[in-house]
Amino acid sequence: MPIDVLVTSQKFYNEYKNDIGFGSNLLDFTPNLTGSVMEKVKFIQQVDVSWSVQYTSPNGSAADFAWTFTFAGTQLTIVRDSGNFRNDGFSVVDNVDIYWFTTFLTTYNGDILAMNTTGDLMLVDMGATTSLPAGVTSVTIFGDSPLEALVYNFGLIENGDTFNTISAVSGNSQGYYAAGIGLDTGGGVRDTSFVTMTRLGVYKDWQTGSCKVRFVSNPAAFVQRFEIEHEFMIVPYYLDGQLSNLQNGVIPPILTGANSLKYVYKSSFRTTLSNPNTEKEVIFEDSLGAVAWFDENFTGFQNDYTVTSVTYEEANTTASTTGILIGGETRIKVTVDRNSGPFVGAERFGAYISYLPDQNEYQNTTVSNLTQNFIYDRALNSAGLPSTSSSFITGLTATVVAGSLEIEIITEYSPLQQSFLAQKFQNTPTYFVLGIEAGDNTLSSGNSDRVMLLADVELYSQSADIFDLMHVTKFDIFPHEKQIGVDTGNTDVTVWNEDGLVVDFEFDINLNLSAYMNSLNFMIVAYNTVTGQYWEIDKYSFSPATAVVSGGVQQVIEANTRNYILRAGDQFNDVTISVGSQAAGLQKYSGRYAQKTSWQDWLLNLDVDTIFFDANEPNNNFNDKSSNYSVLNNYEIRLAVFSNLGGTSPLGVSGLTNYLFLSPNIRVYDYEEDGNPIPIWSCVIETFDATGTITLGGSILTGQNTLFRATWTNSGGPVTSLANIYGINRLEETGQAGYDITEMSSINLPLPAGQQILEASVGSLLDLTLVGGNVVMECLIDGALVISGFNYNLSSTIRDTLVSGDGKETETSVLKDTETSIQKVIE
Repeated sequence: MPIDVLVTSQKFYNEYKNDIGFGSNLLDFTPNLTGSVMEKVKFIQQVDVSWSVQYTSPNGSAADFAWTFTFAGTQLTIVRDSGNFRNDGFSVVDNVDIYWFTTFLTTYNGDILAMNTTGDLMLVDMGATTSLPAGVTSVTIFGDSPLEALVYNFGLIENGDTFNTISAVSGNSQGYYAAGIGLDTGGGVRDTSFVTMTRLGVYKDWQTGSCKVRFVSNPAAFVQRFEIEHEFMIVPYYLDGQLSNLQNGVIPPILTGANSLKYVYKSSFRTTLSNPNTEKEVIFEDSLGAVAWFDENFTGFQNDYTVTSVTYEEANTTASTTGILIGGETRIKVTVDRNSGPFVGAERFGAYISYLPDQNEYQNTTVSNLTQNFIYDRALNSAGLPSTSSSFITGLTATVVAGSLEIEIITEYSPLQQSFLAQKFQNTPTYFVLGIEAGDNTLSSGNSDRVMLLADVELYSQSADIFDLMHVTKFDIFPHEKQIGVDTGNTDVTVWNEDGLVVDFEFDINLNLSAYMNSLNFMIVAYNTVTGQYWEIDKYSFSPATAVVSGGVQQVIEANTRNYILRAGDQFNDVTISVGSQAAGLQKYSGRYAQKTSWQDWLLNLDVDTIFFDANEPNNNFNDKSSNYSVLNNYEIRLAVFSNLGGTSPLGVSGLTNYLFLSPNIRVYDYEEDGNPIPIWSCVIETFDATGTITLGGSILTGQNTLFRATWTNSGGPVTSLANIYGINRLEETGQAGYDITEMSSINLPLPAGQQILEASVGSLLDLTLVGGNVVMECLIDGALVISGFNYNLSSTIRDTLVSGDGKETETSVLKDTETSIQKVIE
């Protein structure tokens, strides 16, 4: 007999019959997985593990005994004629007992020192024994090392599927491990206490419960018995993309008809956790399950229960809502009828609620588990009993009225859950599922008629707005030529793609109304002035929800940058916020927020209104290029402040309110445009060698500097003065994924030479000169920072601070070889 892993007992408990904690009716269980999706289950199994090998001489003749036993001192070399000791479960450092049969039985004990690569030879330290009795006819070797570690993998798979332990929700492997099982407490007596097992792997996205293991006993010589307890949820009940199926009652293939989930597992016991060579493994996959989808009993059996009504209301005011409130207490009323007759007495029931997340929210998460990713909760009770609660289900009661079960559920999400759901709700339709479990609790688990009723699939509801929680008292916009603390800011500006702005802001929140910021986002948006619809083009988020609260004030303090390619201390890179004074309960905050005018038409933005569809534009015109949406189809480009705040109204109603503050219109022009039929300015971009004598035809040199020249011509005639004129030359890698654009300005200092790809050709700024009535802007492209084979975009902008019609020029990048055979980039 090689490795023998015998499952001696399997018990599946459910919360409906055995209660939360699985402490009731312990004789009522099923030997296979049964239940419905969303239910929590406890699986208890006992496993006997042993390993041995036996050889008996043909015809019982000592002369025909084929195994050889050779001593060298106290070391015994055992060579078998066939088979493999490793496959029989033996490994180096195993303690073994040898049963030696001649005309009588003699037993010996030893430790395996080594095995050969083919596994047919092992070397055993026999202690004081140096010989064995002659005339052997049979030998049995038993493994006797205590197994003190376990690696346990499990899966919920369709009855007909091939064994695997991959989560059907997250796509990651599911398992636990533990060491220190049944340690010797003295005199060979092993500890029988449970050891809590640890999640296997970095991902938590599959985890819905816990697992523990203990050594039980030695039911026979060389047999070790273990008990494993595993609590888990029956999933999946929802995957991204299945919303319409859930709404329309379409059952997924794994549970359609007679299909069902079964529980499978692989138990790998080891002497030490870090040594897989000592593994004694069993795969169990033969116990078919009977798992039901919503509105069915077990595997497609008939449902005797019906939800006849579901209503939602604000718990304190009883005001009707369309769904569960994100920011306050919700009272959910559900009526359930039994088709075969009225409800009577203390009927058992359960309430199950889950958020329906996007795939990226529930896959490959290392911090949050499946239960947290789905914001799942459940509570159970019996009609007529006091209210029960769980997590965000804070109350659950029911009464039987005229034969119907009238259920009342109270929900209130935690501040973190509220913050997450509120932000999600603001950006996209956000749904939840409500399940109601009903069944005759006098029936045994194996013959239960319980079902998980799909009571509702509905959008969350935001709390009624609470006014006066937040006020933006200053929102001054500074363009490139203005400095905070020196100049006066603007309320609105005209800009071109790529232009940088910085906002000097102040706001306050009303502590008299218990105002609390859950989120604080500064954004550039496309805003529809008719419908109020908007989408984000870019955003910077502060983190007020995680800020320390001291003296009742959120200490939202940050001094950061946007990581733009700008010199240290440049205000157009700042994102700062600090706590200000408090007066009459209004807590002030102030700071700066830098924002480049997004221009990246190669970056897909699926939130763009479909009215802008244009198959001839990059990404069908669904992109981040701001000028595409400026003053078109009722849309304007705005700077915005968005905050989700919790608070309490003067009437005592608590909830969440989204505040959106918008700047006036930010007019954004495209390259080579300024709103005039003939633009005031036109430009030619050229490149030369560093001396300016050899034209490169738009190429950029590698290994040596390139002169970047932009020549601007004014349609009104020759320019006679550079007073009030400034310019910026810019360069970026084609297709870069963010805001990695380098600029050289004629008025604001750049990064030090060598730290950015553009540098001054004369002095420390962009060189502006008048040449033949044109404005010429020059700087150098640092050849040491040019990457061979990369494409680059060059652009230039000019501003006359006394004239509104300014301009910007850019050209499309291509790649070619020049006459010198050095690969360059053409702009």
